[in-house]
Amino acid sequence: MKITCITGTDIKGCTYQIKEFFLKEFSKADIKEFYLPSQGPDYCTGCKNCFTKGESFCPHVNKVTPIWEAMLVSDLIVFAYPVYVLRAPGQVKSLLDHLGCHWFAHRPDPRMFSKRGAIITQSIGAPNSAAQKDVKTSLNWLGVSSVKCLGIGLMDGVVWEDLSKNRREKIKNKLINFAASFKNLKPASMSPKVKLIFKMCQSMQRSIEKKGIDSLDLRYWRDSYLL
Repeated sequence: MKITCITGTDIKGCTYQIKEFFLKEFSKADIKEFYLPSQGPDYCTGCKNCFTKGESFCPHVNKVTPIWEAMLVSDLIVFAYPVYVLRAPGQVKSLLDHLGCHWFAHRPDPRMFSKRGAIITQSIGAPNSAAQKDVKTSLNWLGVSSVKCLGIGLMDGVVWEDLSKNRREKIKNKLINFAASFKNLKPASMSPKVKLIFKMCQSMQRSIEKKGIDSLDLRYWRDSYLL
C-alpha cells in the first residue's frame, strides 16, 4: 500500500501525535509525508496560468508538483490538521486552491478515481465537521469518492503533554480503530455523487465544444474522455 500524508502544521504537537498513531498502523506501507506550510505552496496569486497554460506554469509549481505526484501514485491520501476558528488552516486551503486545475470542471486525472481518502482533525472540543468539509469537497471534485473523517476532541488542553493519560489513551485507541477501517484496502469505485459531478462537467465541456470555444481544458477532455 502507498500512502500520502499531508499534515497541516509543522509543529510536532497534538496533530503530529494523532497522525503518528494512525500511520504506525501501516508499518509495511510506503508512506510519503508532507508538512504545511513549510513544504507547501504560498498562497495562490490568481494568475490563472494553471487553467489557461497548464499547471507547469504555476509560480509555485516546485512545491505543488511533488505533493500532487505523490497523491497520484498513492492508494490512500491522508490529511491531518488542527481546527482553526472552526475551519481548516489557511495553509491547507492554499494547497487545495492549487489543485483546482485538476477538478472535474477542468482537467481531472482518472488515476484519482479509485483512491480513498482519510481526514483527521483535532480541536479542543469544538465541532470538527466544518473544518473537514473543505478538504472532503476538494477530494470529491478531484475524483476521490471514498473519504472517511475522524474528529478528535482534546478536551483537556491544547498541549499534548498536558492531556491526561486517560485522554491520550482514548485518542490513541480511536486512531487505531480508524486505521483498521483502511486495512486490506481495495481500489474504490466511483460513487453516485462523484459520478454525477463527472457527468455534469462532461456535459459542460460538450456544450463548450459545440460553441467552438477552444481551451486547454476542452482539449484535455477531448483527448482523455473522447468527447
